[in-house]
This record gives sequence, C-alpha cells and structure tokens, in this order.
Amino acid sequence: MKREDILALCASNPEVLAYILSLESQIKELTERLQALESRLNQNSRNSSRPPYTDFFIKEKPNSKSLRKKNGRKPGGQEGHQGTTLEMTNDP
Repeated sequence: MKREDILALCASNPEVLAYILSLESQIKELTERLQALESRLNQNSRNSSRPPYTDFFIKEKPNSKSLRKKNGRKPGGQEGHQGTTLEMTNDP
C-alpha cells in the first residue's frame, strides 16, 4: 500500500493517524542516524584525516611495499665470518 492509501484509511481515526505519522518520522530519524553512523564506521586513517591509532577494525594488514626478496639467511653476523673488535686498553 502507498502512504496516501494508508493515510486515507486512517483519516476517520485521528489517534491512529497521529501514531502512524509519529512512527514515520521516527523511522526517518533513525534511518538518517544509521547512515551517519555507518559513514563514520567506514572511515579509517587511509580515507580521512584520522590518525592510524584510531583504526580498530582493520580486517587484514595492508601488503608490504618492500621490494626486497627473502634470501634465507638469519639476521646478524653470519657463520664463518671473522669479525673485528677493538681491543681493551689499560688507559682509555
């Protein structure tokens, strides 16, 4: 049914008409509020001026932009490499 049809049926009872109109305005307000909240929820540090620590609901990490390839070695000094160190002195 269309809005006009419903209002025409309720024209004989003003209480029902007032109730329907109040429900209609409440639905409109709640719909606007829902849209505003969803738009705030969809914002993060990448598409707004918000700082990154406000990103709470990140589903996955962004891909790394590093072009370095893994070479299989562990970080730090490698085995077989002779390191150099300063010798201790008695009079620094």
